[in-house]
Amino acid sequence: MAEGESTYLKVDIIHRLAERFGYRRYLEFATGTTGYLYNLIDRDRFEECRRLLYNAPADFADGCAVDYRTEGLDISDLLAAIARERGRFDIILVDPYHGYRESRRDLDAALALLEPGGALVVHDCLPPTEELARPDFQEGAWCGVTYKAYLDFVIAHPELPYVTVDTDYGCGVVRKVASLLNGRALSGDQFAAWRGFGDDYSAAWRYFTAHREALLNLIDVDAFVAGRDGLG
Repeated sequence: MAEGESTYLKVDIIHRLAERFGYRRYLEFATGTTGYLYNLIDRDRFEECRRLLYNAPADFADGCAVDYRTEGLDISDLLAAIARERGRFDIILVDPYHGYRESRRDLDAALALLEPGGALVVHDCLPPTEELARPDFQEGAWCGVTYKAYLDFVIAHPELPYVTVDTDYGCGVVRKVASLLNGRALSGDQFAAWRGFGDDYSAAWRYFTAHREALLNLIDVDAFVAGRDGLG
């Protein structure tokens, strides 16, 4: 681990991408128990910052504005509100409720809101233990199966380059640029094996632990900061 890597967080990845690619419009997908960084976003870097928050109780407050909000897991009304505003964004953090359905839904929705050339930053893509990667909600630390939804998502979009930065529980970065070479390390047979696990999360975890570097296109912080990541 490089010096200082343990303190390099998802917000630092967002800021670095904004600096590198000139991103000016930011959106955050989060819940009442995820995110935890909206106050750290450097507003001087962005012309627009917005937050979509779901699964948050009515009395939730953290001192920061919430632009789109619901107490439940269904975000269809929030997405409709963004659509009415014709909202489009350069960079979107996806830090979802960590069940599979919600994670995959949020990734698909975020991609649809992303401008060409923009980037998704996805949190909790590298759970350190199987205990933290359980599919059902648990109090306290919980990465859930966002990692599996993320991998299914990038495999379903072979045209999009992605890497995963090995810091802060794994931060995936996916760019909406179809002309770049992905440099994916796994063979077609290995990706096909991954697809075959379906909702067998125990089998998926075993395969993930054996092949995570290749599945995730895993890189360290130094490589990301230096731009040695194939993202353009």
